[in-house]
Amino acid sequence: MIEKATSFSATSIKDLYNITLASANAQSKQVYLFEQWDLSDLIGLEKAEKLRSVFLENQINIKQITNNPNVWKFSSNDAFINTLMSFRYVPKEIFETVYEVCIFDDTVAIYNKKEFLVIENSAYANTQKKLFMSIWEQWESPSLWFEYKPNHSFFNCFDFTINDIHTIIWPDAEARDAYNQMNKIEIEDYIATIIKDDNTNYKDVSYIICFIWSYNGDKMIDVWRFNHNHVDDRSWPLWDVIIYKNWEICKDLWIASGNTLLVLGYEEKLRRQSKNLQDYLKWPDPKLPLEIMNWKDFFL
Repeated sequence: MIEKATSFSATSIKDLYNITLASANAQSKQVYLFEQWDLSDLIGLEKAEKLRSVFLENQINIKQITNNPNVWKFSSNDAFINTLMSFRYVPKEIFETVYEVCIFDDTVAIYNKKEFLVIENSAYANTQKKLFMSIWEQWESPSLWFEYKPNHSFFNCFDFTINDIHTIIWPDAEARDAYNQMNKIEIEDYIATIIKDDNTNYKDVSYIICFIWSYNGDKMIDVWRFNHNHVDDRSWPLWDVIIYKNWEICKDLWIASGNTLLVLGYEEKLRRQSKNLQDYLKWPDPKLPLEIMNWKDFFL
């Protein structure tokens, strides 16, 4: 049972355990955490690991914002970390987390090692979630000093030009199942052949972003076509996708994953920050968060 109050009370291990247990049973399946301490430092390693098992059993996702640029391994439960956790680092001079704040459902828990307060109010909780996400979207992943293997990730992208069309390629984590025997030049030639053979679909294209992946061993490509000349409502370029399987247009499968849309969002954000299309194409690759990026070269 969680004791609720209208003012801070003295922090106890029981309070911290109970509020964490409540968040591990969140109806929304989502917890937002402004982190100050490792949970093990607050309630002890044994209790912390027990609660992490509850999070894992209930599949409660945790977004954690920290002032620490480096995050060390804090749990032996690798499935909990890799399946449920995602991280962002924000410097203290930008936004300092004086208290640890845990937000879930209609609840906001605010505490440190001395003071503890729980507020149950849907309007306040929603405001705190919006604040959290506004910070989350502006900042990048911290350095993780342990092996982090989320369920889905992309390799470093690479690019080349086909018939004066700049082409960016993002290899999916599963792409090696179908493309493992091909080097960079062979993959570029493979994609170039597809686009040349289907030339009518690429007459008015300004640039292309491709996602290569595998389906039952078949070579899959999502080719997103962008036309920056059709700007009539401040919505920026027109874009759509064609899916290919082994050189042919595929009509029986959807795009590879929702993570594809996340990557496209980071690319579009980078493009909007650029002065023009040429400037965007010269910029470094967007720095994707660790939960969808493994930062490894596809060809190593």
